[in-house]
Amino acid sequence: MRILIIHEIDWFTKVIFEPHHLAELFSKQGHDVFVIDCKDANIHNFTKGIKTQITKNYHRVYDDASITIIRPPSIQIRGLNRITHFFSCKKIIKKTIVENNIDIILLYGSATNGLQSIQAAKELKIPVIYRLLDISHGLVKIPIVRQLARYYEKTVIQKSLKILATTPDLTRYAIEMGANKDDVETFPLGINTTIFKPMKKDIELANTLGISKDDSVIVFVGTIYDFAGLDYIISNFDLLKNKIPPVKFLIIGGGPSFNKIKSMANNKPEIILVGFKPQNDLPRYISLADICVNSFEVNFVTDRILPTKILEYLACGKPVLSTPLRGTQELLPTEEFGILYSNLEQFIETLSDLLNNKQRLEKLGLKGNTYVMGNHNWNILSLQLIDQFKQIVH
Repeated sequence: MRILIIHEIDWFTKVIFEPHHLAELFSKQGHDVFVIDCKDANIHNFTKGIKTQITKNYHRVYDDASITIIRPPSIQIRGLNRITHFFSCKKIIKKTIVENNIDIILLYGSATNGLQSIQAAKELKIPVIYRLLDISHGLVKIPIVRQLARYYEKTVIQKSLKILATTPDLTRYAIEMGANKDDVETFPLGINTTIFKPMKKDIELANTLGISKDDSVIVFVGTIYDFAGLDYIISNFDLLKNKIPPVKFLIIGGGPSFNKIKSMANNKPEIILVGFKPQNDLPRYISLADICVNSFEVNFVTDRILPTKILEYLACGKPVLSTPLRGTQELLPTEEFGILYSNLEQFIETLSDLLNNKQRLEKLGLKGNTYVMGNHNWNILSLQLIDQFKQIVH
């Protein structure tokens, strides 16, 4: 098959997640895969940015993968890059479909290039599958822009041939946004089980980070948004120190609120921030954990999702404490899945109770690993997606 994946991220700089895995796995399975992305602004690439850029034989996750990245022209100034991409991308999408005889589009973008993808596909009679990962317009902070983003998201949801949502709650959200219920289904998130798997504690890494064998270690991995809940944990960390000495909190990641969290962690040697790390290195850091956390505030953006980090923690054999996100609880309802829930206000107390019961944590980790390996393996799920594509195309 000839598959076009369209997203509104910068494929080269964005943290590796689902579309990167699927694009490269599809190529490994013998399919021709093309990706249209949206370049991040970089004034140093101004001249190069105003032209369409094509990178062939690209891979970032799997050494034997080979995909083609197509980057529509845009003005490489922050803010203007997305506006100009918005107006230039439809022509590039149509050209890509025609020149490469595309069979099907897997669409991730909505606000920046989703409507253009829908229009181009309709004109050329190409089916579009929309992958619903989250409530994307909820991440937009400027109210008028958020309303526009919601309109585009709603249109994409209504006009796509099929919507594949990551949680049952997001399936209901798609229907609320006007999708025909017969065109919406839940399709699981996956992980790379070759990378994310149990491993012995990396003692050399622990020593480098100043973590001793006597420390209880809490780990958070991922993009640090203002809703990540890390500020609450850091503000109350002294309470945890009094209950569980010695304890360390290892935060792997960066993002919009990284500097705020870094400032809060100043003069707190027990809180260790290491920034983003390559995906292949993440299991080494997770190996240091006694427990991993997802401390997201429960709000309009977060409540209906299942953060991929939770599955990665579980795949590494680590127990998870999460705030009670409705989308997550529906899929992972009990501790038989290796996860426990606590409101953010009780998070510190729950953490201390769990860290005082290492035997329970080990059992939770084993249960979580068993579940994830059997239900969220990208090698298996990618083949299931291809079967769906074939049924639609043929």
